[in-house]
Amino acid sequence: MTPAPSGPFHIVHDRIFDAHGRAFLLRGTQLPEFHLKTVALNNRAGADYGPHSLTSLSAIRLRFNMNAVRLPLDVADTVDAVYLAELAKVVRRANAMEMLVVLAAREPGAGLPSPKTVEFWNRCAAHFKNYPNVMFDAFSDPDPGAVADAHSPEGWTAWRHGMESVIQAIRAAGAAQPIVAMSWKDGRLFEGADALLDDANVIYGVSPQYVWTRTDAQRDAQFGFLAGRVPVMANGWDLELGNAAACEAIPHDPSEASALVQSNLDYFDAHRISWTVSVFEPGKLIKDLADHDATSLENGWTCGRPVYPYPGMGRIVEAHLRASEERGLFVVSGAGGLDIARGGFALAYGPVMAARDVMETTPHPPVSLGGISVQITDSRGVTRPAGMLWASAGWGQTNFVIPDESALGPARMTIVREDGSSTSANITVVETAPGFITGYSCRGPVRGEATQVFAAGRQVTSPISDCREGRCKTVTVPMSPDATTRVRLRASGIRNAVAAKIEVRVAGVRVPVISYGSEGDTGQDQMTIEIPQRLRGVGETDLVCRLNGRVSNVVRIRIGEKPVS
Repeated sequence: MTPAPSGPFHIVHDRIFDAHGRAFLLRGTQLPEFHLKTVALNNRAGADYGPHSLTSLSAIRLRFNMNAVRLPLDVADTVDAVYLAELAKVVRRANAMEMLVVLAAREPGAGLPSPKTVEFWNRCAAHFKNYPNVMFDAFSDPDPGAVADAHSPEGWTAWRHGMESVIQAIRAAGAAQPIVAMSWKDGRLFEGADALLDDANVIYGVSPQYVWTRTDAQRDAQFGFLAGRVPVMANGWDLELGNAAACEAIPHDPSEASALVQSNLDYFDAHRISWTVSVFEPGKLIKDLADHDATSLENGWTCGRPVYPYPGMGRIVEAHLRASEERGLFVVSGAGGLDIARGGFALAYGPVMAARDVMETTPHPPVSLGGISVQITDSRGVTRPAGMLWASAGWGQTNFVIPDESALGPARMTIVREDGSSTSANITVVETAPGFITGYSCRGPVRGEATQVFAAGRQVTSPISDCREGRCKTVTVPMSPDATTRVRLRASGIRNAVAAKIEVRVAGVRVPVISYGSEGDTGQDQMTIEIPQRLRGVGETDLVCRLNGRVSNVVRIRIGEKPVS
């Protein structure tokens, strides 16, 4: 996994350091803009999930292996107590999912910050000054049209004056976090910039667009020359396939377009440049907000007229952050993340190529299924067969169990077919990787049973989810004032846990963990929690687990009966 943020952060020379003195690079995406009027829409849960919901943020962290999100804010919005409280909820959700949040101020129509932006930060920075995993983007879109010659010494003087007015407001509010100062938003970015800002805790941001930034020489001239002096961050870069004019700069051949995206990623890695890429919305980084599958370029596109399943760079970015191949195997844990617990089950998507679709339901999984086998080579070079639960013919999925004896650390998973061919992918074997089992794609209603225990000893057990024809829904967990309610959750990756390290929250409330452990050789575990009376009547809500510094997938559960008065 990319390192989780551990602020407060500070800058020394060209590096960002966390509270433990470790160098930190941001690897993330941009969220849709925050507005009070869209809070309910962006946090929805149902047929799909709002981009600001805990489920979507979980997908960004676990599926895409990102550690940061950039959240645009419009300074024209009324920054009152209600606004700040709702914004803080989004920030706390992202922080809970092990991601840093960059709050980015936008002032549409302004080339440089006006007093409106300064006043915005007076209020916003004061509210978030004690959030260690928050940074501020002072002014997102400096417009070079605001000055006669933006890249002349006079132009950069105007830029500095504008940025320093905002930086001074943020610091006057008592906020010490790093601040992002964006370059001119044009084809030259930081070209000609000589003197830097006075504040030492500044990251220099750019928005490289493929219309004008395609080669390493152009990157060097526009912003790379700064990377050895100060931290640099690339924000909002995307293929812009929905923009007919911008799209014309992209090679029409998918493999060439993929190489263009990869060249940016490789350059940023080589120069230790942080980044937030594209936008986490359909048609950009992902196809839709139901499955959160990454967009792809493999089926081509028509500039300015994207159609579902939308084309985009999502899969290239996803593969890069997982150190895998774009069209290779995509391996995830029961939580949907990169790290897989020894003894836990995993899923691999891609060129499985079994002879036929086969499912295994016996308590002791076989080591071959449908004409294929799966081998795990651990960090000590020892190769062991994995127990198999499912194999798909052609391009599909295989489910398997990581051998419990596997050494921790980097490992290799290999599918071996009867004809001698094989396909491999990198994985990481860990001690624990908490995940809850759902009916579909590691999200939605969690599987399990609720048991009410009454004073006389009578017990009533009922399911907590129902899946039919590929669709799942939560089933109400009954809550009676005269009964204790416990929920047994289907899980994976927790059998090796230490009890004191387990934290489970329902609707943000920490709940008691009664028991946990293995359910046999199929990689499945169980966890039993108790639902406190204070949650009675909360309805459908989020459930998430944190274990040994790792966060699980976010799942849904419905708590019934009337709220406690």
